Amino acid sequence: MLVAMSNERLIIASDANRTNDKYYCPGCRQTVLLRHGKHRVPHFAHKKHTLCGFSEGETLEHLRGKKQIYQWMKIKNWHPQLEVYLPQINQRPDILLNNEKQKIAIEFQCSPLSLERMIERNKGYKRVGITVWWILGAPYFSRLGNKKIVQFTQILNGRPALLFWDTKKDHLIIKYDYWRCSYSSLKFDQELIMNKQIKMLIEQQHCHSSNELRELAITTFKLTGRILAQCPLVCHDLVASWPAMSQPIILWRIGVILKLMDFPIFYSWRIDEWKSLLMSVGHHKWLQSGCISGDILKTWVIHQYTSELIHTEIIFCSNNHFILCQRPHWVNHPQAKLKIQHRKRSA
Repeated sequence: MLVAMSNERLIIASDANRTNDKYYCPGCRQTVLLRHGKHRVPHFAHKKHTLCGFSEGETLEHLRGKKQIYQWMKIKNWHPQLEVYLPQINQRPDILLNNEKQKIAIEFQCSPLSLERMIERNKGYKRVGITVWWILGAPYFSRLGNKKIVQFTQILNGRPALLFWDTKKDHLIIKYDYWRCSYSSLKFDQELIMNKQIKMLIEQQHCHSSNELRELAITTFKLTGRILAQCPLVCHDLVASWPAMSQPIILWRIGVILKLMDFPIFYSWRIDEWKSLLMSVGHHKWLQSGCISGDILKTWVIHQYTSELIHTEIIFCSNNHFILCQRPHWVNHPQAKLKIQHRKRSA
């Protein structure tokens, strides 16, 4: 940790006097030792075998990044405080900003963190009226799976984003570029995206990566006599979306089309019933965020697909109800969809 008590006042490790050994942990009030040297960030550490839940086992990356973020915020006159202990919730954020409008806790995360532990910490901050921002360190720089992207997603200027701190370059990175289509890193060439999705659906028809995919393939064949790759054109997510599920969105979209077969033409749903129906198709495949309301990302995905179903006249909206007006067309040959998409773009 970077802050300790001395003579009933807080002192930062880089300002501490090495000859003075009377430093105490602000949390447990036990003695801590000042550590610094040529290749380490000055910090305080508990004596060996001391039990305390605060700041133990901090990496050099975490100590360095926390100090850099603190100094960066000082330059911006945001009046940051390092490691302020909050006895009401028995937590200590890495940095606390306390301005006239609100209090903001800054958590610089370098080590693995479970979703459950993150939600628990966020609930503690919320209980005392503190907003929390999570900034990720170097171990999170490598490619992230959907689960971790969703866990650390925050909303900045109305857009989903992840925050990173680069300790080598000493600066903040805000990444908005996790938008993606199923099975494709492309975002704009819809014909190439669809071709990739068709190839992947054909492969997965015969080599199931999960029991859920196997059940979807079997259900598709039972209800339609078709394979997954013969799904209606509207099932293809050709417009990138922010990750919200542990499976490719196209599989959920196929599941929605199959679910609609349970209902007669002109069946009507209230808006809340429609949303609940589409959420139920994803059930445990929807991922939970640790930072934002759980329904925000789901709602975006559902709204996007609903708009496409309306545009293709599968459903229409009237008097706050969605009404099923026709069945989507399953193709005889997957490549036929590429021709249809090409004609649509050329029109």
